[in-house]
Amino acid sequence: MKTVLLILCTVATLAPAHEQGFSFTSAPLQFTPLAAHTFEPRVGVLWHTHGNWLRLDIGNSVDMVQYSYADDRRRLSIGADFFTYTLLRGEKNFHFPVDAVDYFFGFNSSYIDTMSEGVLSSRLRLSHISAHFVDGHFDGPTGSWKDGLNPRVYSREFLELTIAYEPNITVRGYTGVFYLWHVDPTTLPRWIGYVGAEYHHPLTSVFSGYTAYQFTATGHRPRHEFQAGVKLGQWHGRGTKLFFLYYSGNSIHGEYHDRPEEYSGVGFNIDF
Repeated sequence: MKTVLLILCTVATLAPAHEQGFSFTSAPLQFTPLAAHTFEPRVGVLWHTHGNWLRLDIGNSVDMVQYSYADDRRRLSIGADFFTYTLLRGEKNFHFPVDAVDYFFGFNSSYIDTMSEGVLSSRLRLSHISAHFVDGHFDGPTGSWKDGLNPRVYSREFLELTIAYEPNITVRGYTGVFYLWHVDPTTLPRWIGYVGAEYHHPLTSVFSGYTAYQFTATGHRPRHEFQAGVKLGQWHGRGTKLFFLYYSGNSIHGEYHDRPEEYSGVGFNIDF
């Protein structure tokens, strides 16, 4: 970690801001998170419409260093990702014990090129995910783990490349691939691919409707995720998304990675 910080500090001093070269940046995130992609930084809650489950997302991605080209239509950024996605059980008296939590952290680099035909962008991430059962999955009176499921090791280190294209300001299509260079359990596939698309339409100056869908080929059971809703605030800026979600595929939580799930839900996310 100290080595990475030293490198970032070194490259950031190579050129002053607004000139060709590296500099620290306080600009908004260059690669906008994908609405229907599971592994994205979010701050918000999803309520399952059936059952007593909630998903709580906490975390963010931040661009720290930016490279400015002589041609200002192109930019390169380097940043970091730190977030969790947590599964909670709803119980009486407004209690929400934590059943399982997954940790995601790593570094990313994004590139954007604004052309006359549209905007081409890409993101490369080097990341780690680990999953854990928490005390909400433990039955105190019986001294056993709930549903007969004991904690198990789930960990993966991977590279992920996403390439996106926006032919206009309302549509973004993308494709991507994961390569898991270390994974436990070893039965999980090393390669995972996905394709998706997003559409948003401004209804007023600060109010937009949107839809998003992603298909993921996991090597076992395909994953489908669909999201539709509205955003209060500028689309590429701060605001709040209110949405409906449909999900089908194996669980996104590592401790349940081999369990098939199909559910719908409603939720909100706060975009920074």
